[in-house]
Amino acid sequence: MKNLQPSDRHSSLFSKLIIALLISTSVPIFGQVGINTTNPTATLDVNGTIRIRQLEDAPGSHVLSINEEGKVSKFKTYLLYDGDEVVAQDPVQELLAGSETINDIDLGLKIAVFIPRDIDAKVIVNYSVPMGTSLENNPEKTYIGLTFLKDGIEMPQGSRKFTLPPLELQSGNNISSMGTITNTYIENFEASPYDREFIFEVKGYVEQHSNSQEQISYKFNMWNNGTNNYNWGKASISFQTYVK
Repeated sequence: MKNLQPSDRHSSLFSKLIIALLISTSVPIFGQVGINTTNPTATLDVNGTIRIRQLEDAPGSHVLSINEEGKVSKFKTYLLYDGDEVVAQDPVQELLAGSETINDIDLGLKIAVFIPRDIDAKVIVNYSVPMGTSLENNPEKTYIGLTFLKDGIEMPQGSRKFTLPPLELQSGNNISSMGTITNTYIENFEASPYDREFIFEVKGYVEQHSNSQEQISYKFNMWNNGTNNYNWGKASISFQTYVK
């Protein structure tokens, strides 16, 4: 039997290691693997902390959850992607006489919503707008409210109006008929291969029925943009976009 020289023995050992490595990488390993545990109960059972140094930043990715046993699962859900708010800066006044309707009073309450391509999205739009009459104005029969628009087209589920109660003339109470309309509009969007942007807007609405040609002053957004706003607040429109 031929004796192997040291160099031959090293070469033979190296060859065996290469063969073993190839076999182990080409044949899948079945069973359960434990880290810091000799009794794994899952395919990979880690008894300790987990650190992930890098993850893909992709919208619509799955969310990881951990149950009470420490097992990790994934599920898809809506996640907050974007949001913004526009607050009115000044009151808006409109004068009407007789029987007249106007449904497009510019209140400066307009907001743009962007939806990235290839994902489902849920858009929630909220608005709150104080409105009413100036002091001691007494409309006979009037509806007042808001027209809600998406890209210039009215969305009826977002529009609102109410009957404005008349005030007693010369009551001496020095009050106005004011109220606030608050509403939430929700729309779901299916994934599209294109980026999309939508403009949501709230406009003032007044429907006055009167036999008199006396002008009635209607106010929107706030009473005053100074300190004497009398706690009517300021009109606003906001949105939140959730994606999955």
